[in-house]
Amino acid sequence: MGLFNRKTQQERQAEAMQMADDIAQGRGVMGTMAQAFMGRDFTEAMRGATNSMHQTEYVAQLRASGAPTETATVLALQDTGQTINDNPNIVLTLDLGGQQVAIAALVSRLEIPRAGEQVLVLRDPQTGSLLYAGLAPRA
Repeated sequence: MGLFNRKTQQERQAEAMQMADDIAQGRGVMGTMAQAFMGRDFTEAMRGATNSMHQTEYVAQLRASGAPTETATVLALQDTGQTINDNPNIVLTLDLGGQQVAIAALVSRLEIPRAGEQVLVLRDPQTGSLLYAGLAPRA
């Protein structure tokens, strides 16, 4: 190993994500101190942020494994006021097969859907809930 062991970018990101999860869940000294000094509202917001990041990674894994997507039309969107790496966390109201559904999603600020646009959604195989999978390809 050595004193100056170099870690890859991916290893550093995984470590940072694990630390953020621990703080958001209140685990360890840092998690306990964050709850004590920053308050429960802060840790709840941080838990929501880490859940959004995990959801984005999970959707990418599902799409890579060939999970089927459905096309939905954006009826409205609402900003939650939360951003992660300058990417907004929004609530999308969608028309999916004649039904209106609302889903929260972390979206790229370069690909924010607009009302009337088509987006891709997929169903979580474990829970059956809808997950945002990005803008639909334009014809």
